[in-house]
Amino acid sequence: MKDYESIKKILVEFLKNYITKKSKSKNLLIGVSGGIDSAVVATLCAAAMPKNTHALIMPTNASSTKNIDDALNLCKKLGLNFKILNIQAILDAFGDSIGEDIDKLRKGNLSARVRMSLLYDYSASINALVVGTSNKSELMLGYGTIFGDLACAINPIGELYKTEIFEFAKYLGVDENIINKAPSADLWDGQSDEADIGYTYETIDEILKGIAGGNLGASVDKFGQDTVDEIVKRVESNKFKRQMPLIAKI
Repeated sequence: MKDYESIKKILVEFLKNYITKKSKSKNLLIGVSGGIDSAVVATLCAAAMPKNTHALIMPTNASSTKNIDDALNLCKKLGLNFKILNIQAILDAFGDSIGEDIDKLRKGNLSARVRMSLLYDYSASINALVVGTSNKSELMLGYGTIFGDLACAINPIGELYKTEIFEFAKYLGVDENIINKAPSADLWDGQSDEADIGYTYETIDEILKGIAGGNLGASVDKFGQDTVDEIVKRVESNKFKRQMPLIAKI
């Protein structure tokens, strides 16, 4: 297990130093979903800037009531300045404007981009930096919406795998209700991260660590070549989400 005491100190200092020494902003802003990643980031932000951390809770009509309750309880527990913005009317207006039904994947991506638009708009009004909540597993897999939940100014948890996020959350004292929930972006009713990806995070992270370390032999022996190849292909095909847009050379 990692030294989470040291990691907490490093990440809190990272947030504090960036906002006080490298930015003209005065506040930190996060989107709080009721999930474990945003809970960990909110806890770190509250430790770094206890009076200057703001949060938006942005449910749709399909959002889990439990997730909304957990998000509210987290914000109150941490003493965050928070607002609730239901984005369903924005999603409905989008569908009406294009004049066609939108499938659940498009709705999920749109929801993520609407939330990020609201975060950046609100950040301008309160002079804040938008803090990201994507972990290393999600970033490597490309499991996120480009210009949506992947967009941020700074990200304190981008070097922690999802399985490490669970351990870190326990160390930070995140509520067990949040820790014990199945990971979900809550983009539609019954949505589950692991069901979408097709593997548990324990399997995914072991293979991702092999990719990062340049040694997949143990993963092939344990999970089989087909499984490893599938994860490797996903990492490679979504590499563009982790980079600035490619500009053609002339």
